[in-house]
Amino acid sequence: MKNTFLRVFLVVLFSNMIVVAIGLGVVDFVEGRNEVSADVLGDVGVTLVSVYETKGADALMTQAQKFEKELGGSLYIYQENGKPLLRSLPKNFKDSSNMGSPLDDAGKSPSADFRSSQFIQVVGSKNTQYLLVFRPNPKSDFVSPWGIVLLSILGLLISSAILAYWLLGPLLKLQKITRLFGQGEMSARVDSRLVRRKDAIGNLAREFNEMAERLETLLSSKERLLRDVSHELRTPLARIEVALTIAEDKHGQANQQNYLDRIRNELHELDELIGQVLTLSRLEAASLEKRQIDVQPWLDEIVADVQFESQLRGTSITRVGNVPSHFNGDEVQLRHAVENVLRNACFYAGDGGVVVVESSVINGRAIISIKDNGPGVPDEMLDKIFHAFFRSSSAREANSGGFGVGLTIAKRIVHAHQGEIQAQNRAEGGLEVSFCLPL
Repeated sequence: MKNTFLRVFLVVLFSNMIVVAIGLGVVDFVEGRNEVSADVLGDVGVTLVSVYETKGADALMTQAQKFEKELGGSLYIYQENGKPLLRSLPKNFKDSSNMGSPLDDAGKSPSADFRSSQFIQVVGSKNTQYLLVFRPNPKSDFVSPWGIVLLSILGLLISSAILAYWLLGPLLKLQKITRLFGQGEMSARVDSRLVRRKDAIGNLAREFNEMAERLETLLSSKERLLRDVSHELRTPLARIEVALTIAEDKHGQANQQNYLDRIRNELHELDELIGQVLTLSRLEAASLEKRQIDVQPWLDEIVADVQFESQLRGTSITRVGNVPSHFNGDEVQLRHAVENVLRNACFYAGDGGVVVVESSVINGRAIISIKDNGPGVPDEMLDKIFHAFFRSSSAREANSGGFGVGLTIAKRIVHAHQGEIQAQNRAEGGLEVSFCLPL
């Protein structure tokens, strides 16, 4: 977003600079044409020469002061021999420091340069030649030209920044709301100030809120449907199990018991599947209860529980690493995720297999890796094993009795903690599943 702000800022600034440059050019062009008419100056020159020739230098100065007030500038008259009749022009035409004159208002010297001055030749009596020079007074001496330029640039920068932020500010708010919505905050909505706008941004805000309402309704309906169906399925399962118990009490042949046992096993698997589907539906919009977890004792407890379950198969679990010491998270949900992966690792490691649970910290993130020495997973299926109900044809899935939901649940839990879960085959054989969680 910073890059976008900079681009918009530069575009707005460049556009403003072009507009200001055109404006200054027009003003300069108009001011260049805003000169005293040559006919008017000619009449002034004839009058001043006539006054000088008839009434003398004092009368000339008095009349010149009147004309200077009317014209807004300074007048200079030279005879053909170069003698000034009022006062001399400065040696450096652009230097106003030597132009002191009693004709200047408030003791100020004219500072117009050669480019802005006008020259009129006047012919007096007896064909005497005179040169009249008119130099307009400066518009203002309060601020220097460089000061005006700096103030203009500062104004352009401030106005461009305000305009760029005015354009991008609503988009930043929309980005924040979208991020919250994407992280599972289904109640996130754009505030009413943006919704009331009558421009394209207001339309976008209204459409986002409408989309969020529809998605929240759909997800709520999906979760409610899964929950209701799962609970409704468990009711006939309970009746079937009661009927099975009665049938086992009254069976007459030995081979009937095998069928009854098979039915009971299928019922238990169906009940377990329903429980996992319920867990998945809750994780869609789960609100985590985060708190500080004392990581090492927590991991030791998980390893001890799974080790107890796997002891009959001779599978050993080794703990490696003593960092991190703490991180924030939902202890129950994360325990469920780690236990799912650890049980899978023990199962596929087989009888006498070895599983390693390693904890470490890399780049400010907690890494919990579970490594087994089982058959591994084909490389093209490493990403798919986290998909719900995915069953590969490899040895890791054969005869497992699983439903392909455990890793999906683990992935959902880790993502709810803003973390990642990855699987890769080990060079020495087996699979490594790593949890990457922010500290």
